[in-house]
Amino acid sequence: MIARLPPIPRRSATRRAVIWGAVMLGALGGMSPVARAQGAPLAVTAIGELPGFQPREVAPFLAIVMNTAGKNTPGGGQSFAAVGPIPSAPPDRAAPDRVEWTFRPNPYAGGASRTLGPPRSTASRLFGVHRLISVELRLYRDGRYQTQVFGQVEVQGGRRDADLQTFVCDMTRRLLDAAAQ
Repeated sequence: MIARLPPIPRRSATRRAVIWGAVMLGALGGMSPVARAQGAPLAVTAIGELPGFQPREVAPFLAIVMNTAGKNTPGGGQSFAAVGPIPSAPPDRAAPDRVEWTFRPNPYAGGASRTLGPPRSTASRLFGVHRLISVELRLYRDGRYQTQVFGQVEVQGGRRDADLQTFVCDMTRRLLDAAAQ
């Protein structure tokens, strides 16, 4: 007696789209690294805390601002996509084409000083809390380190911080310029 296999269902439009996408991703894998790097977006990851953001909000914010800066560079056309926080991901699990932002808050010496005027909590609500942070930005292509840039900025934090947005644009341009040389 021969066992009968169940009938193969017809492929739906979504299943065909998924299969077609997998075929296209396989085709992209055979492209040269230069062509793939210029056409594919770089993954954006963030390590450390950025004032005014939840950890899951940092990478999407950076990707949006970096896309604006990436289009306005002389080489132009580089796009960025958010990946999310990577607390301690091993290098083999990270995206091969990526940009890593590392944020480190600088020491704050105002904790034990005597102040005159409104309490700190009131002052921080009225004037905003400005923190000095050190930032390191690294570029990886095909899993290999390419270049990095450093900077420091005093930020209030949050999506509406114009100083932070300007700093992210400047760091992006510096990184893309360093990578082009």
